[in-house]
Amino acid sequence: MQRLLISLFLFGFSVNALQAGDFDWMIRQFSRESGVQPVHIPMFGLARLFVGMARPAGTSDLHLAVFEDTGLKAERLTALMDSTVGASWKPMIRVRSRDGESTNIYFQGLGKNVRVLLGNFEHGEATLIEVRLKPERLIKFVDEQRREHGRRWD
Repeated sequence: MQRLLISLFLFGFSVNALQAGDFDWMIRQFSRESGVQPVHIPMFGLARLFVGMARPAGTSDLHLAVFEDTGLKAERLTALMDSTVGASWKPMIRVRSRDGESTNIYFQGLGKNVRVLLGNFEHGEATLIEVRLKPERLIKFVDEQRREHGRRWD
């Protein structure tokens, strides 16, 4: 009986762990480390549904988390993001401004799809965005916009 209960517990734990995506796990870790919960964004579920169905510019999934009043400096938030993203994410771009803003972009290849994770930190606030997209459709979208609007994007 005890083995059965342990097996059920471990099975339930593994199913829950598998259901939580990388982004959700990262947000939980970020919340735990920063001591701040993400802000609820009304109607964002509807926006995610639209992205999943319409697939604008090759985007098939979208996640967003906003943390306000973390009380942490951009350098600490960047280090926190680096420690929570995991080895499968590769840093692509890091930009730091003199006034304390920081933007970090990470990349993860998934066959024909890629995932891009963007972290923007400014004055104690953090915004994390993850998108899954098809690069060839994004390139096609950019080319179409360039042709339609000329070389300049005003």
